[in-house]
Parts: sequence; C-alpha cells; structure tokens
Amino acid sequence: MKIKALPQPFALNRILTNSDNLHFGYWIIDAANSEISLLQAQEALSQHIITLFPKPPQRILVIGCHLGAIAGLSTKSQYQVVAIVSSESLMRYAVQYHPGPEYIACDFLNEHPKLSSPECYDIILFQESLPTFSDLSPVFQKVKQLLEPSQGRLILSEEVAYSPDNRPHAAVHEAKHIEYHFAKQGFFVAHHQRIGPQVTPTCERFIQRFDEKQTQLLALFGQDAEPLIDYYKQCWKQRLAYYQAKQIGYEIWTLRPSDFTVQAYRKGDETTILNTFQTAFGVIRNPAHWHWKFQDSPYGGPYVATVWDQTELAAHYTAYPVPIWLENRHTFTYQVGDTFTHPAYRGIGRGQTSLLARAVRQFHRLYCENKIAFFYGFNTDKILRFGQLFLRYYPVAPVYEWFLKAESLHNLINTPSWHMMRQGYTVSCVEHVGPWADKLFAQAKAHYGWLIERTQQYLQWRYQAHPDYRYYFFVVRQWGKPVGWWLGRVEGETLIIGDALFAQKSIHAPRAGLVAGLRFMQQQNENIQTIRGWFSQTPLWWNQILEALGFQSERQYQNLDLCVTPFGETLDVQRIGKQFYFTQGDSDLF
Repeated sequence: MKIKALPQPFALNRILTNSDNLHFGYWIIDAANSEISLLQAQEALSQHIITLFPKPPQRILVIGCHLGAIAGLSTKSQYQVVAIVSSESLMRYAVQYHPGPEYIACDFLNEHPKLSSPECYDIILFQESLPTFSDLSPVFQKVKQLLEPSQGRLILSEEVAYSPDNRPHAAVHEAKHIEYHFAKQGFFVAHHQRIGPQVTPTCERFIQRFDEKQTQLLALFGQDAEPLIDYYKQCWKQRLAYYQAKQIGYEIWTLRPSDFTVQAYRKGDETTILNTFQTAFGVIRNPAHWHWKFQDSPYGGPYVATVWDQTELAAHYTAYPVPIWLENRHTFTYQVGDTFTHPAYRGIGRGQTSLLARAVRQFHRLYCENKIAFFYGFNTDKILRFGQLFLRYYPVAPVYEWFLKAESLHNLINTPSWHMMRQGYTVSCVEHVGPWADKLFAQAKAHYGWLIERTQQYLQWRYQAHPDYRYYFFVVRQWGKPVGWWLGRVEGETLIIGDALFAQKSIHAPRAGLVAGLRFMQQQNENIQTIRGWFSQTPLWWNQILEALGFQSERQYQNLDLCVTPFGETLDVQRIGKQFYFTQGDSDLF
C-alpha cells in the first residue's frame, strides 16, 4: 500500500519518521543515550509501555493504534490484540504491515460487537489517542464497562497540557481533567510517570526532519502543499517551546478499576461531609462553620475532593485558600483542614492507593499544580509519616507554644501606665477591622519574611466573621498611628493569643498592647491566670520581644510540625520553615 493513500497527517509523519511508530520517542536522559535515533526512541517508548502489561496471555484493546506498530508489537509479545483504527485506509495499511491483531475501523464510542458487552479486556491502551475525544467522561465510562473488573488495567500514554491556555494550541487535554474524569468513573492510579523531559527531544528531531525531508514531501504532496508543510513545522516549533516552558508534558498512567469514585465538591455534599466528620472524630461541626470556612471565603472555594462508595462518603480532603506574602510577592497558598477517612474504610488500599491518598491526589491535580507554590498544615504521628511516604508532605518547622505564667503575668499587669503613655501608646479593643490593617501590613511585612497576608479582608473573614468564637482584638497606636495588634480568646482562666502583628521598630508596642488588653479583660470579669499561644521561631526579633515580656517556650504537647507540600521545582521547602512566620491562628486549632 502506498504511503500517499494514507490520510495526510499520517502520510506526512510516516515520511518524517521513516517508520510506522508515529508516537513520541522516549529518551532516557543520560550521556549514553543522548545520540539515539528518533526511531530508537520511539521503539523505546513502545517497549516501555509493554513492560507495564501483565504477563501474556492477556486480551488487549488498543484504542487509536495509528499505523498498527504498537498493536503488531503486542501480538508478537504473545498478547491477543483488538486494535481500533480511525479509517479503512489505516486498517488496510495496518493489516498489510503489522499482521496479527484484529483491526476494526470505527470510533471507540460507536456501536461495534467488539466494543460492547459481553466483551471484556484485560488491558485497554490509549497511546496519544485521548485528544480525539472532546469529552472524556463517556470514554472512561465505556472503558469501565469493557475492562475486566478485578485485575484489569487501563494504560494511558498521553501528551498533556498544564494550562487551559495551551490546550487549543497543542490539541491535548489538561492532565488534571484526565485525572478528574477517570477518578470520577472509579479508576485509581497504580503507577504514574511524568516523562516530559524524556520526550522533548522528539520535537527537535521532527523540526530537523522537516528540513531534511522537504524535497521528498513536496514530491509526494505537490508544490501546493508547501504552506501546509510549513504550518506543521511551525506547530512543532511551538510545541517545543511549550515543552521547554513546561506548559505541556507527557505522562503515563497505569490505572486499576475500583468500586470507589473520586469527586470534586457538589452542591449539598456538606451535609454528608459534616455527618461523616462527626463519625470520624466524634466532634460536631455545624453548617455555619463549614460555610464560613469553605463556601463563603473571599478567596474562593469550596475546594474539596471526596471518595464515595456509591452514596456513602468514604474519605474527604479539603483546604481553604489564604493570601500569602512569599518572596516579596503576593500569591496564595492553602491551609489544610477537616480531612478524614470514614472508620469503616480505613483499611482499604495501602499507601498511594489508600482512599485518602486518592482524594489527596485529585486535590493536588485540580487545585494545586501550576497554581500555588506550596500548601501547608500542622500534623503529627501517623498522618505525618503517611504524608512523608506517599503525599510529598514534609515537616519543615516544629511548633512551639509560648507560655506566660501567673508570676510573670502579675508583673506585666502591674507595669506603670505612665511609662507607655509617655511613649505615645494608646490601645483600643475593636469589634471591626478597619483600613488601618492594610496600612500596617504594608509597613510590617518586610520585617517578617514569609507570612499570611494579615490584611483587612483576611482579618475580617478569619476572625471577625468566625461563627464559633468571640475574639478580643486589640489595636496599638503610637501618636495616633497603628503600629501593631494582637488578638485572643479565653478558655477558662487561660488567654490564648492566636495572632499578632507588630512593626519591628515599635519594640515596646507589644508590651503596651498586652498590658492594656489584660486590664480590659479584667474589667470584663475575665479571670486570666496564664497566657499561651503558638509563635514560630522566626523572626528572631519577635522571639526576643516575647522573651522580654516573660514568655517561655516549649514543644507543643502533641509534637505538631508545620508541614508543607511543594508544587514547584525551584522552592526549597526547608526555606519555608526558616522564613515562615506562623501563629496558632494560621491553623485550624484557634
């Protein structure tokens, strides 16, 4: 069969590659493999995919087998293969040059005896064929019907986009949407590789081949095809730029079918989430709390990943966005909270295949990758070890609690008022956060390194609108200008200081604010005998102020650590621990 009889894109690529392997190549990045040919790299990717198959004999369905190379290779490896091609001409070519598989010319979503019950396949393979489907939901739904339900494997070897802006140009699906749709149909990830750097040389080789094969291409397609050939060449150049900018990449998934589905938030899920939260922890969370934290945040949401056993909620992972001042720029991070696995489902799956890990994986892909630098939470014991092993969740700083005991508290309250007044300090207890918060944050942020942006909007949402607690909020001014604030709530005879922000140059402002605040609470009949609160070990000048006030620090009693999951290659997670100013108000425990 003549190459010219093939559909034009296939004929073009057949000439450029000089082979029937029309897919990307796989270059293992090291000096020994840098000089392999495009054909060798393409064969390496095919061989790599076959290593993901269980041992033969197995029934394989190849969806979009192009010219039949991968289907024929699978047959030679003793697999029983059914392969879908998109046209009769492609089928004739595949039968002639790669005999053995049973080829069918149809669309995967169309009716065909080989694509309907009771047909059942042990392996279903997509190799760079997902872009031919605009809607992935029916694709994975049909795959689920055709795949052997207990030991079947779905393998995806696909070019992917990491931004919706790239999809129209690269004609590929976003990676997060691929994962969203297969998880929604009940597939979980058994093995996963990101090999964008290893396939990038394919772009360079194709661009080179356009120059080398220009005469042959024009001879086959005619001089009138020169603009079209040049267009394809420019597309490969653009694709190379996308790969180099890491805006598109290449990923390989080995998926297994499951009875559990993973979903993003759907309106009304909060009722089941709150009921299951109570089952998991024995703690009642009211709807007002959920809506305040996740639904009504000014920074967006709800951002939720849930795992379901039909109508039963099995696992839940969520976080809420908060603004952060990071490396001298405004951006966002997430604070993790209210995560759980239903007690009845805690033994299902292990490590990365556990139900909680499946929820975390979807959360990462939908809401985090290529969007934030990192997210954080506070954890200890088993969940911390689990996170380190399977979720890229790293402890970066121990949590210390600062205490002011009765004797130091008594000395502080007895500080002469005239001393503070002489320095121009006045302190007021406020019910509403005003524009002064923005001015103070702009003034103080450079003295703290990295920190949550304690602006008017954030403070109003985080503390003023909190449905469960009453906070005392004290603003310190010097000669009428705000220089700091602190806030706390009372539990019994203990004052918990949850948050504070002061300008470094006003070193006596924290003392003035705390003394005035304690006296105010005495007038409110609060019998404060001790003060405690979390403060990070950075910045050093702030720790020195706390020590001068009489505070002592010790490891938080649960041995909590600040933990982070990074989503960028350039961010050193240990720098976060050294530079991130955090308080108890930055956690769910205040």
